[in-house]
Amino acid sequence: MGTSMNKATSLIETGARLLVTRFLRQYVRVGTLVLHEDGGTSMEFGKPSDKCRVKSILRVHNSSFYFKIAAEADIGLANAYMNGYFSFDDQDHGLLDLLLILIANRDLRNANPSKRGWWTPLLVTAGFASAKYFFRHVLRNNAVTQTRRNISEQYDLSNEFFSLFLDETMSYSSGIFKTEDDDLKTAQLNKISSLIDKARVNNEHTVLEIGCGWGSLAIELVKRTGCKYTGITLSEEQLKYAERKVKEAGLEDHINFILCDYRRVPCSQKFDRIISCEMIEHVGHEYMDEFFSCCESLLAEDGLFVLQFISIPDSRYDEYRRSSDFIKEYIFPGGCLPSLSRVTSAMSMSSKFCAEHVENIGIHYYHTLLHWRSNFITNKQKIMRLGFDERFIRMWDYYFVYCMAGFKSRTLGDYQMVFSRPGNTKALGEHPTFSSKPKVA
Repeated sequence: MGTSMNKATSLIETGARLLVTRFLRQYVRVGTLVLHEDGGTSMEFGKPSDKCRVKSILRVHNSSFYFKIAAEADIGLANAYMNGYFSFDDQDHGLLDLLLILIANRDLRNANPSKRGWWTPLLVTAGFASAKYFFRHVLRNNAVTQTRRNISEQYDLSNEFFSLFLDETMSYSSGIFKTEDDDLKTAQLNKISSLIDKARVNNEHTVLEIGCGWGSLAIELVKRTGCKYTGITLSEEQLKYAERKVKEAGLEDHINFILCDYRRVPCSQKFDRIISCEMIEHVGHEYMDEFFSCCESLLAEDGLFVLQFISIPDSRYDEYRRSSDFIKEYIFPGGCLPSLSRVTSAMSMSSKFCAEHVENIGIHYYHTLLHWRSNFITNKQKIMRLGFDERFIRMWDYYFVYCMAGFKSRTLGDYQMVFSRPGNTKALGEHPTFSSKPKVA
């Protein structure tokens, strides 16, 4: 019986290896991927190209590597990495280079309508697993009753855990690096200043932040402007931390945090400004219109709404939202990156807002993630002493690099947008704003 099972397992693994290597030979056209197996066999796929010159040398340690990819495609690749089934000669850049190669070849195929899709043309065996993961993603929809559970899975891991890779402001969103010498804290303060400047806040304003995180924007905003601030979150751990930091800063009279869904904020209260930084990714496609409708009802007539969000290209949005991926499965359950047009369509369908300003700071996210990953690796032992195992460490490493590849290849964006209502001269003024005085002829 045991011998028969071993033979069956061997046949399955052999078939999976054949399927995956055949797929790679057809799929990888640009960039160079080298596979070294522990038995001594080596295979090379692709070649250097102007579209992708990177090379990734991968070492396969377990034949289950092939089965995972054949059965689960891109999520299977992540699982194989988390399980230690493969590693890279270049531990710093190998995974990033692999993902950049896969992205470059996906984009190359997507340029040809008959060859669209990253994995599906060849790895049809992964169809059942993809359906399973997508069904699980659908069950994690962001209805009011489910959203708090989704948020808790990510943000309530522990404040100490996040403090080991974030900077001291505890900002879990892209910074803005103005110079090569900017460290992570400086970049995060630059981002906070950018949001405050774009919101045009003064000491008479009331400000609502949807998704207040650990309170860093609240403290900087009130210190700088003297406004009255309300922040909402669904994370109990974030709430405890933020309240403690505000008390230490002596700003309790100006800052109020509430454990509250954005759909539960009383519409009777109007705010002069609303700021939301990388929270809309948790809203979900189906609730995007409702999000803008809520913001419309909470914003004063002459108010401004400033939104920062990670964005996926419009050309990929429909395919993306109808599927699952590594991030949705393991990091942000129920999450959905909006496309720029999905945001603007929700705006136009559900509010009177118009877009006054758009800026893509996506490339800064790559550098932010570099810092987070470096801090994470440096503090690996401290993280494990919190009770997290090696698989968790590898999962988060994959997460950082997965996102780095998206921003470095500029296939992901990170937008800062300012919304107003037509005719809002009170907030925006009647004259153009110049970065410097115009020269006199």
